[in-house]
Amino acid sequence: MAQLQPAGHPPEPSIQAMLDAETRPVPDVLRDCGTARVPARPIDRARYTSPSFAAREAARLWPRAWQMACRIEDIPEPGDYVVYTVGALSFLVTRVSSTEIAAHVNACLHRGRMLREADGHATEFRCPFHGFSWNLDGSCRSVVNSWDFPHVDRETFRLPRAHVATWGGFVFINPSPEPEPFDGFLEFLPAHYATRGWDLSARVKAVHVRKHHRCNWKVALEAFIESFHVTETHRSAMSYLGDAMTQYDVWEGARTTRMISPRGLASPNGPPRSEEEVFRAGLRPALGAAADAMELPAGQTARAALADMRRQALMAEGLDVADATDCELIDTIQYHVFPNLVLWAGWGSYLVYRFLPGATADACTMEIMFLLPVAPGKTVQAAREARDLGPDDSHGLAPELGGFAAVFDEDMSNLAALQKGLNAMATTGPVTGLVQEARIRHFHACLDAFMAEDGPRP
Repeated sequence: MAQLQPAGHPPEPSIQAMLDAETRPVPDVLRDCGTARVPARPIDRARYTSPSFAAREAARLWPRAWQMACRIEDIPEPGDYVVYTVGALSFLVTRVSSTEIAAHVNACLHRGRMLREADGHATEFRCPFHGFSWNLDGSCRSVVNSWDFPHVDRETFRLPRAHVATWGGFVFINPSPEPEPFDGFLEFLPAHYATRGWDLSARVKAVHVRKHHRCNWKVALEAFIESFHVTETHRSAMSYLGDAMTQYDVWEGARTTRMISPRGLASPNGPPRSEEEVFRAGLRPALGAAADAMELPAGQTARAALADMRRQALMAEGLDVADATDCELIDTIQYHVFPNLVLWAGWGSYLVYRFLPGATADACTMEIMFLLPVAPGKTVQAAREARDLGPDDSHGLAPELGGFAAVFDEDMSNLAALQKGLNAMATTGPVTGLVQEARIRHFHACLDAFMAEDGPRP
């Protein structure tokens, strides 16, 4: 990736300066900064609006990319399966046995009917049209009126499979006959998530909300991989979130990117605020009006006090976070895993996002998941079913989202209007900030490289 030094620098203090002030050892992963810069050039708006570009993605991206299909806890018992659909592709991600997970193409080999249209449990995959059936491992179980099919070899009449791999409690699939190595796809993620307490395989998906939007999947994705929009879209957060001080990491030669957005200090885009004001504002999303009666502990900054409260609350739940840094406890540490997965890290939040294309270029689905940590001796109920919300539905219809519902509604207010604006644009397309939207430009560079004939590396 080409190097381009920014003309200016984000406001101080930087994330690295905040880490210098930590009173606990800072994990090396937080010191590992991505310094590659992506040339600032407009993004062609046709990438979001053109049916032909969406068709190219359908032909060159989704059939060749590793993509998260489900969580392991979605299919805990043999026979459990999840229907994973992306574009025209559909797979039955199936727990075959205690040690095997398969992703069968979700189509009958007789006349092509989908074998299953919803998640569930099965002892076989029987076609509802004529009754042809297959075992959990994809081998042929029965051919109805077999006398009429002497030309069908039962041994080879198996459901085709996609490649399957697991990491972090996720099940990934790749439809390509010759996919890139899974370890290469993961890049440095395993090393980063090996950091104390970050292991996502030790967490449980307790919330799953599926929200449908009237915008391209990339429009939705890009709205969630920068903090630049906080000042205008989430104005109430300006008093405790240092949006402009966010660190954006783009690593040379890697597709995965990261941002670290600090909490416990006011945005420089708003009026100056006292430490007391920042402290109370930071408590308001959880405590409401009761936050106004809280007093900042003597001698502490708002950032340190908010982190201490978070640390004590998690320890009271039985979680071992005594050595966690303030950054790990309250900041947004968020990774974008190409092409469509967003993972949070640390203890500040337990969010996971997945973005999937819709039936047209101006439709998509955003999935929101909470992966909760499990304290010793305790259990967390896994969410086996997703709650579906339509384009006009408020996230408030999913009470399991708690205080995040209002924040997601604020984000939602932009998405359909973004799509309409991109269609109406008279210029080439979006002009992005050199630093704050570098991840977006990098994503498009990776997308181009992956879909090139000689892909998939950036």
